Amino acid sequence: MITSFTDLAQASGVCRKWQQGVEQTLARRQTLSFIGCKMDDDSTARLVRHAYSLKELDISRSRWGCQITDNGLYQISSAKCISNLTSISLWGMTGITDKGVVQLITRANSLQQLNVGGTFITDESLFAIADRCPRLKVSHMSIFFSRKFILQKSLRY
Repeated sequence: MITSFTDLAQASGVCRKWQQGVEQTLARRQTLSFIGCKMDDDSTARLVRHAYSLKELDISRSRWGCQITDNGLYQISSAKCISNLTSISLWGMTGITDKGVVQLITRANSLQQLNVGGTFITDESLFAIADRCPRLKVSHMSIFFSRKFILQKSLRY
């Protein structure tokens, strides 16, 4: 099984059969992590759309990594796997706002873990997370007041 995104991209360009093999490999993936990969909105969303069995998605920012914006979150939120995701990490994604986060979590109704630390989201996202993620067990926030609010809200379910 090919695990490197670079290798997958190169393999998919060999011929139609190899492209089908790459798509089948992505369809079986339960976890995707883009840490250390230079990814943008379109390339990230394209890979997520092909990962039908996806349960865990990590698009955290690293030194060279993801440059995801609200547009990328909109595209990801329309993927077939979004309702099956149990874990999403958006740590350090400074290009996202409340609009993108709310869109994403509105469709991710199986979410149990969420990391939005190091982002610039506001209370609008935090209220949406509290209201739309009843299964949320673990959340990582960078603002103490916001984390306290989320924990109090999640205890009510």
